Amino acid sequence: MAKSILRSFIVFGLILGAGSLGVWFLGKYGTEIKIKNPDAAVTPQNISENKKDEFYNVGGKTPQETISLFIVALEKKDLELAIQYFVPEAREKEAKDLTLLKDADILGDLINDLKNLKNGNVLDNARYLFKILDDTGETAAEVELIKNKSGFWKLMAL
Repeated sequence: MAKSILRSFIVFGLILGAGSLGVWFLGKYGTEIKIKNPDAAVTPQNISENKKDEFYNVGGKTPQETISLFIVALEKKDLELAIQYFVPEAREKEAKDLTLLKDADILGDLINDLKNLKNGNVLDNARYLFKILDDTGETAAEVELIKNKSGFWKLMAL
């Protein structure tokens, strides 16, 4: 009985030691994970994606210019043009959302909010963030933009 308990403790110790060694080896101090912005890197795959995206060159050279162009499209109620300012992944969802706002006749509220955008924040060299404030000065929503490989800023979401 004592031998089986001792043997269990030894096996447990070996397993614990092997696990600790693995954690130490895999988690060496100074190891860091770098997340690259897939839209900022120019790779053959991204170039072919640009050719698939017929609106890759639609947008502004600055985040503020893209917002201004987007507002103009919304004021004209040209949702097809407005959707072109979004990244390809967001276009379908945002088209539905903008259509709902237009049908509910509250597209003007969105336009007013976008016109009242103040200074935004640079998140990194390819991302920019505007905050939409409510009446109390609290953040009600955020508008994030990303720079594509062609140098045009695109809306990620509203």
